[in-house]
Amino acid sequence: MSKYFTLLLIVSVCAGCFPTEKNEPIEPVTLPSVNWEEGKTSTDGAATEGEFRIKFETTAGDFTLLVHRDWAPLGAERLHQLVKSKFYDGVVFHEVSPGVIQFGISGDPKATAYWDQPLEDEPVKESNYAAVVSFAKKGENSRTTQLCINMVANSYKDAMGCSPVAEVESGWAVVKSINPEYGINANAKRLKEKGNEYIFEKFPKMDYIIKATIVPDGSDAAAESGTKK
Repeated sequence: MSKYFTLLLIVSVCAGCFPTEKNEPIEPVTLPSVNWEEGKTSTDGAATEGEFRIKFETTAGDFTLLVHRDWAPLGAERLHQLVKSKFYDGVVFHEVSPGVIQFGISGDPKATAYWDQPLEDEPVKESNYAAVVSFAKKGENSRTTQLCINMVANSYKDAMGCSPVAEVESGWAVVKSINPEYGINANAKRLKEKGNEYIFEKFPKMDYIIKATIVPDGSDAAAESGTKK
């Protein structure tokens, strides 16, 4: 038996001796049923006092926002409407940078279009400290549904007219753990057009909101504030 034949025989026999790396298929994400037509009301006469909490259950863990109506009454009322209508259920954190985490484009393009009604600007009554949340805006009177969580002190946003509306009250460590792998590479325009079909095709490991709910008054909400002034 030739040396060449012997070597070929050994390679053939041992070909199955070593485990091969398996590329596990990514499980398709099933979006929640979104009743985005519910709760859409006018912001005229919005309450100017009082606070309420929003619990965000996400793939990174849970965190809670404390919303201050007196900081930005119109923004607070819009945020309340969006959560009550389940708009944020299934929404991805499409921009994650060291300075800001941005989210608020629905996984359903029809919902994004439905709520595309800009709010009037409001005075900046609080600064954009770390853990403070404001609506994203481009130009005057452009706030709609997207929110920005300040990861550091972003005082430059004060001059841009970004009116804070809430702060991370609990779960700050969860917010900081949101997957930064994709940075700001997601295209917001394509997300608005195709919804989460685009996201889970191109950015399958992107963290997203499973469910957002208004925390009932008197519940045992965590009290540790994440605000860094």
